[in-house]
Amino acid sequence: MTSTNAKTVTVIGAGLAGLSAAYDLQRAGWNVTVLEARERVGGRVYSVRSFSNGLVAEAGGEFIEDNHTRMLALAKQFDLKLGRVESWQEQEGDWGSFDGKSGPMSDVKIWGMDLHSEIEKIWRAVAELGKHVPNPDQPQAAREAKQLDGQSAADWLRALDVHPLARNYFIQHIRSEYTTEPECFSLLDLARNAAMYYGTLERQPNWRVIGGNDLIPRALADALPDVRLNSVVVSINALNDGVIVAHKTGNSYRTIFSAFVILAVPLTTARLIKFNPPLPAAHQRMVDEVSYGAVTKVMIQYRRRFWNDKGWNGRLATDAPIVYTWHATSHIDSEDGIITVYTGGGPAAKLAALPDEERIRLVVAEVEKVFPGSSDLIEHTATVAWPNEPFTRGSYMALAPGEVTAHWRTLFEPAGRLFFAGEHATAYQGYMEGAVESGQRAAATIISSGG
Repeated sequence: MTSTNAKTVTVIGAGLAGLSAAYDLQRAGWNVTVLEARERVGGRVYSVRSFSNGLVAEAGGEFIEDNHTRMLALAKQFDLKLGRVESWQEQEGDWGSFDGKSGPMSDVKIWGMDLHSEIEKIWRAVAELGKHVPNPDQPQAAREAKQLDGQSAADWLRALDVHPLARNYFIQHIRSEYTTEPECFSLLDLARNAAMYYGTLERQPNWRVIGGNDLIPRALADALPDVRLNSVVVSINALNDGVIVAHKTGNSYRTIFSAFVILAVPLTTARLIKFNPPLPAAHQRMVDEVSYGAVTKVMIQYRRRFWNDKGWNGRLATDAPIVYTWHATSHIDSEDGIITVYTGGGPAAKLAALPDEERIRLVVAEVEKVFPGSSDLIEHTATVAWPNEPFTRGSYMALAPGEVTAHWRTLFEPAGRLFFAGEHATAYQGYMEGAVESGQRAAATIISSGG
């Protein structure tokens, strides 16, 4: 390798993972080129600003938890203000809509039983499940890893002695948090997540960036000298002394030679890239086999926050086709507000198959069933179906039974001079924090190599 190329890196993908890696490398004196297929940076962090009165809602990554130190540090570094959001897991004022009944989860009269207590039984069982994975960073090393990975979350849930309504609620939780069906989700990965997040019933607050979460990737990109949009990578050619990346911009094909490459795109998108020579067998299986979920968001702006009159906090778990809702503007004060309808798993795949207008109509009609008259207050709507996004092709990694033990270790290993980064290559699976962690880790490894 010539000295002029000794400290060069091509980063594929200008989401949080790729930009975080590029930012650290550039500050360490490396020459970095970032290639992004979209016409914007941010990847799955996408803030929608088409609403009235300056309101913003997150079409992609939304929640920054109290222990997401990297995201919090980036917000502070770029002087971005955060708005507090209560716990993702549970809040006072949560509603449910099951079996034709709707109302506060805590209302015994509506449900004919103490639904809240039955749901807490499941959360206690989740905490116990997490004890089977002493180290969430290494779930494949747990003593019962193969046994747990051979089962699905549905197997475990069916065996719990809880009321069917509580079980139905937790099905919606799995669809929402992991964007997959319980039958398609590894029990080992549920246990790993339980060990990370659900060891106690104590609820942790969350945060959003005021003005939009994508202000963080925008700030990172603005600090970099060479970010190329509309650049679709078609092939990665590994040589002894470096890597050649071929990309298409418009009708033009161009190549870049660098010492290292960081592939910071979803594995669903990596499947479209030609690798020459082929990836090592374990990495190729990982790229081909790792499962992703499905998610859609429909964001509805209402002229008045009608939910306040009803003692509802905007969070609704339901067995209807919409699955889950929350208040997307809870962290700011205004008369109007946005409810996000967040649909994961099988119902999301069905919604994604609909045209945008039809998806919005269906979602609005489902909300109207629970809250008659709410449709009359609608000011604006927006939607995104992530399975339909050509450079995402899914939501985020949702490991199916057998996939944790098969692929976990490989997710963290480079293939020669090619490094993998993204929410899939981190213990913080599915979170913006994980994307940043993976990018920073890849950059630190490359920097330590000295070029």
